[in-house]
Amino acid sequence: MSWTKLNESINANSLMALDANTCRDYGVKLGLNFPFHKVKFTCQALAMLAQLNDYDQQLVVKDIEQICAHPNAKHSIKHSINPLHRLWRTKYPFQNYHYLITYILQDNKINIEDILFDKQLQGVKGTSSAERTMLYEVKRVGSATYNKAKKKDEIDELTEAWSNAPQATTQVNTVHAAVNGMKNDLTKAAWLMGTHVDVAYPGGIKAYTLFHNPSDNFALDAVECGFDNRQNQTSHNAQHLAAVLAQNSQQGKKVKWVAHSQGAIIFCSALEQYRIKYGKPLTTQELAIHGSGANLDRLKSAASNAGMTIVNIRNNPYDFVPNLMGHNDTSGSSLARSMSFMKIAIRGSVGGSPHTLPFLGLKTYATQLQLSGDKNKATKVRKFIKTLPKGDSRL
Repeated sequence: MSWTKLNESINANSLMALDANTCRDYGVKLGLNFPFHKVKFTCQALAMLAQLNDYDQQLVVKDIEQICAHPNAKHSIKHSINPLHRLWRTKYPFQNYHYLITYILQDNKINIEDILFDKQLQGVKGTSSAERTMLYEVKRVGSATYNKAKKKDEIDELTEAWSNAPQATTQVNTVHAAVNGMKNDLTKAAWLMGTHVDVAYPGGIKAYTLFHNPSDNFALDAVECGFDNRQNQTSHNAQHLAAVLAQNSQQGKKVKWVAHSQGAIIFCSALEQYRIKYGKPLTTQELAIHGSGANLDRLKSAASNAGMTIVNIRNNPYDFVPNLMGHNDTSGSSLARSMSFMKIAIRGSVGGSPHTLPFLGLKTYATQLQLSGDKNKATKVRKFIKTLPKGDSRL
């Protein structure tokens, strides 16, 4: 928290009244219809609100407006000591919101005491559908990297290379960041996207920020993909990510992103939303795309229009996600390859899947299949390799 705009006589618990003009001085966006006459903020609450991205800030403000209208609603919970002290848990209908507001009723006015993470909602849950869309800082805790075909025990080491207890954060504070794909709970997303970041930007990365896209189940995840893939449609995930991109840009941060699978779909929609809502070129941020669920022509166009550079693309020719779901290669030969490997992409081992781990080239993938015990599939890949010209980028 920073108090550089406040004089020395004011502390974290000091109450402040705002209006439409002074709120801008503190980096918060409160509309002209906000009930300024009913609400005061402590400096602590104001500082927290100011450091949220636009998406989170707007949702918190909506909840504050609801508190003003219904301070004793069922979503308010009595404090155990002070009968006037309340906690407000959001009524937001989607599963990607995670802030808790503490406030006091005093003289028919609302004093917002603090805005903080709702600890009941952050972190790993019993089911992935109970997790929230949230930024997490994930630290490296092991040395394993995916730089060649590996045996099962070596792949298992990848799952232990990144912390399984990442820390929730309100903004990106690392050089690297990532957006995960479908069927990823937080534990899997943390190590898998760390592995993808390692491959996209080699060089001993110590930590990265995960924009966690929780999984409801395969069917609902597919519905989310279909929604974001439609023109002029933007999911709440994509709106949230657009606000994170804008916050990075406003703060002048250089961020290297990786988007995997559905993460590429969300990223594409977020870039389109960013251009409409914010507009300033994203020249300090770049993107690597792995196993793209998005159509690459559309994603490249969205990145170019938003001023973001795409630094590399890794799609396995046997992966049905970029080929069929992303409509990047719908030729007859691609269809045949994708269908023959679809079962192991969906239900196969981590090493054997053409989609899960980063694509290091067809020769490496053939060896990976061999090490995973699937000699027949390895033979198919090696036969395909013989049909390709020397120097083919997929080798």
